[in-house]
Amino acid sequence: MFLTGACVLIVEVLAVRVFSPYYGNTIFTVSSVITVILLALSVGYYAGGVAADWNPSRERFFGLILASGIVLLVLHIVGTLTLPAISASLSIQVGPLVSAAMMFLLPAVLLGMVSPFAIKLQSLAAPQQGVGSVAGTVFFWSTLGSITGSLLAGFVLIPAVGVNRVIIAVGIVLVLLGVVPLMMLGLARRKAMASGAGSLALAVAAAQFATAPVVDADTIVYQSDGLYQQITIYEGAYLGRPARFLLLDRSESGAMFLDSNDPVDLVYDYTKYYSLYKVFTPRPRNALVLGGGAYSIPKALLQELPDVVVDVAEIEPSFLELAKRYFGAADSPRLRNFVEDGRRFLQDSDTQYDLIFGDVYYSYFSVPPQFTTREFFTLAKSRLRSEGVFIANMIGDLSRRQPSLIMAEIRTFQTVFPNSYFFAVESPERTDQLQNITLVGYNSDRRVDVAAPPVTTHPQDLIRFLRYKTVDVARRFELSSYPVLTDDFSPVEYLTARVLGRAFDEAVEADGAEMRAVADQVLRYGPLQAGSPGGQRVRDFLAAEMAGISPEVTVTGAGISAGLFLSEPARRTIAASLDDAAAIGVLVESARSLIFSPVPPAVGVDVLFVEPDAGPPAGALVLRDICPDGAAARACDAERLASEARRLLAQLRAQNPS
Repeated sequence: MFLTGACVLIVEVLAVRVFSPYYGNTIFTVSSVITVILLALSVGYYAGGVAADWNPSRERFFGLILASGIVLLVLHIVGTLTLPAISASLSIQVGPLVSAAMMFLLPAVLLGMVSPFAIKLQSLAAPQQGVGSVAGTVFFWSTLGSITGSLLAGFVLIPAVGVNRVIIAVGIVLVLLGVVPLMMLGLARRKAMASGAGSLALAVAAAQFATAPVVDADTIVYQSDGLYQQITIYEGAYLGRPARFLLLDRSESGAMFLDSNDPVDLVYDYTKYYSLYKVFTPRPRNALVLGGGAYSIPKALLQELPDVVVDVAEIEPSFLELAKRYFGAADSPRLRNFVEDGRRFLQDSDTQYDLIFGDVYYSYFSVPPQFTTREFFTLAKSRLRSEGVFIANMIGDLSRRQPSLIMAEIRTFQTVFPNSYFFAVESPERTDQLQNITLVGYNSDRRVDVAAPPVTTHPQDLIRFLRYKTVDVARRFELSSYPVLTDDFSPVEYLTARVLGRAFDEAVEADGAEMRAVADQVLRYGPLQAGSPGGQRVRDFLAAEMAGISPEVTVTGAGISAGLFLSEPARRTIAASLDDAAAIGVLVESARSLIFSPVPPAVGVDVLFVEPDAGPPAGALVLRDICPDGAAARACDAERLASEARRLLAQLRAQNPS
């Protein structure tokens, strides 16, 4: 019972690591595995009790153990071959539950049946002990085995052996625990020998199939199971240049160009935003990098700043040596590496830094919740010197739809860093695109204008054109409806799952849900009458929103206008009233769709938001009465708004728009 109990918990711990490359190491993965194992054990306990009362034989007892090992090996092969396709079609919420049931439900049911059989057989063999004593002894050894298996899996087996080999070894152990007693006792010897031979063949097959790589096997230069994820280093091309990549589970975590020895020649655009320190604190004496990865940021800082001391807090012990071997990192007295969780390091350290760079958010599948909360940002700020800067890279979209990790994170960040800045690595205007968002918190009262010198005259392109990447949070977004994330409430996995679901949905040109979210934001501003605080906030919002997609925005007392496709001589004006939230939502997102669509309109478009008492110009197409029967804008559903937008877009693309 000790060994079978150990096998159950080893499998449970390993299952989380099996699914992490496909679904991320999230609370959904952990909960799904625990749920399936507990369900299987409960079913096994009941079914085993019934079967033991019906036919309490030693042959059946050892046969159950043998069968559990065979089934584990078979399903491991099946899972290895099918998980890539299954995970591609299922969300990170549903996928782990389905996959865990497919791969581990049946073996765990069979192992659950073993305990009732053991109790029954021992009670028959030693009736003087009593059922209570027998049951207590069986569950004592089974539970002790589970404790041992859990510790062995996490502290010894995974780091030393690897996930796939351990699963195969567990399957072989279970087969041997079943086959050997059956043969020694002379019970079903032929069947036992055949089962043993078949299991050996399965183990060999599992060893062949169990290492199906996420990338082309021919490109892999290193692969191993780390303490926290599978580590793969492979070579390929990026932007037409040869490069080497660090892959953690299925998330790219770092890279290096192979045709360059310059540490500042970084592969991924988001990593280049470390250089924003030059805008805020251009001469840092020391820096802390949370998350080493391929050590790209530490290498760049050491190259650019001859006197800086760089501390790195990296929880994976092997990364520094791998960075030295494969990514050009070198020993330096100015590089101090700490194998420790970044937040724990900040908590225990009393060092004050000029620069803290957070690079722990490399994967949208496994965002560490402890680095997303108000308490974490407060801790990070407390470790900054005056005029120090905190820079973090996150992944998300700028959609206003609920829920939104980025919007919640921005709101949380602003509660700690009132002097904060946000930059979209791809496009601040796109709301439908997953992209890197850089958060900058400045521990100073001095505001930095990225649209004025010396930023706009800086020799580095990224900094000189930084204004085009700025997310104007104050004017474009109203964040009161998004939660502040805390250590007590940080549903990061839920938020990421919802956003990933949106990202992988089929793209639609007229996104009614986004229009609904814009209308809701407008309504949160309050009463929209001309001259009211709510009305002024709507005007500011629309002026900022249109400035991102139009080179020609005019703001007057009568309203706000923006010209799209200015080279078109034939033009059409589309108007919405500044007190009509539904019409504003439709017009804002329709204008965005026109700009980013590969199919342009047949005419130039002038977008106009007018005060209610001003009225639109003659000939303008006015969006009004979108909501049925005069219903309030809040009652207009997303499909109604999308339908109005599709009608508008079709009309603008017609050869002779009326």
